[in-house]
Amino acid sequence: MEILAKVGSALQQLFGVMAESVAQASGVIKRKRKFSAPSLAQTFVLGFLNDPKSNDEKLAQFAVNCGIAITPQGIEQRHTPQMVDFLQKLFQKATQVLVGSAKSLAPILERFSSVTVLDSSTITLPDELQDQYRGGRGCRGKDTAAIKLQTEWDLRSGGLTHVEVEHGRSCDNASSRQDARRGPGSLRIADLGYFDLAVFAAMTAVGEYFLSRLQFGTRVLLGSVVDSGSDTLKVVDLLPWLQQQWQSQDGSRFVNRPIVLGQAQRLKCRLIAWRLPQEQADRRRAKLRQEMRSRKGREPSDERLAWCDWSILITNVPVDMLTPQEAAVLYRARWQIELLFKRWKSQGLVAQLSGSTVVRQMVRVWARLLAVLIQHWMVVGNIWGNIEKSLTKASEAARAFAGRLAAAGDEQELDKVLADFDTVLAKTCRRDKRSKPGTFELLRNPQLLGFGLT
Repeated sequence: MEILAKVGSALQQLFGVMAESVAQASGVIKRKRKFSAPSLAQTFVLGFLNDPKSNDEKLAQFAVNCGIAITPQGIEQRHTPQMVDFLQKLFQKATQVLVGSAKSLAPILERFSSVTVLDSSTITLPDELQDQYRGGRGCRGKDTAAIKLQTEWDLRSGGLTHVEVEHGRSCDNASSRQDARRGPGSLRIADLGYFDLAVFAAMTAVGEYFLSRLQFGTRVLLGSVVDSGSDTLKVVDLLPWLQQQWQSQDGSRFVNRPIVLGQAQRLKCRLIAWRLPQEQADRRRAKLRQEMRSRKGREPSDERLAWCDWSILITNVPVDMLTPQEAAVLYRARWQIELLFKRWKSQGLVAQLSGSTVVRQMVRVWARLLAVLIQHWMVVGNIWGNIEKSLTKASEAARAFAGRLAAAGDEQELDKVLADFDTVLAKTCRRDKRSKPGTFELLRNPQLLGFGLT
């Protein structure tokens, strides 16, 4: 299979030329006695893929798969600043390798050159690193250390198209990914952390599409712009207007209207909105109240609470290219990247600081991040878009193949390991039965979308 060949090629690059070049730059291999650069990377990265809680003794045992006989003390001596630098640089290089499926996932995605979900996840680091990786304010008011992984996931191919390491204190709205160009015909889906009318205008100018929720307080204007440059645009009181539009929909669940956003920006786009069931709206209000009390020590305004009755999206995708129901399904698919981060943290333990020293903790952070990246390659290469399979179960199943990946001596053996993994997934890792359709089912048939969409 072509996709399995991509996975094999990516693994060979990672544990071949990439490991060699990064080892030379970091100085992690001073004398080639036990470890070479590839075997050192395999021992730590695949060792933590095999068991994210590995200690020195388990890593020493795993090293045998890489052809290395070493004691736990020998593993302990490898925990150096050079090792941290080696693994960090290796991760940054590995994220530049794109492994994605070429098969069609859903017709709705094929309308765009790419469908990128953009989001970030924060990992707290030891306080001693706060000068190097600035985090936010801790619960006691002192500065903390953290990194933020700005991550882009293409829903068409399943490939991670970009993972950038930023300071934990950096704001999503100010990320360098805001200015990234993804090409004409591409669609970017992001949450409110990336809401920026200037960014949306820049995307529109080069033929790129966006899909976002509408940020509370943004000016919504209705009317028209005439050729002379003057206009008849007027700011609308959004919630009463939405209620009026919704009541006159003649049975339609969605409000779908052309609007202009921003008093100064004047961004032309579409507004897509639907009213939520009472129970769902009340849950939103309860969550909003809790967040406002903890962050700002006050209650939200009545208008902000009323906003919870609605889901409101904005997009510049033409109506003949994307129906309101399809837009709702696509934005719902954004949740997949949240589940990806959850797998990284719950299964791969990438955010767990373990180890007696800062160096040992950081070795684990970067090694585990590399491990979950490999895990993602393997899963995407086998079951991306298969509605019968569980991504979580498949990610867990990949761990059992870490030792065989390390022991694969050539391309033919590596292909055999990946083919066996494909066989395992074909027979196991079925998704648990559920009463509602999942993301991939909805993408293939948006008509399955239920009324109470979040």
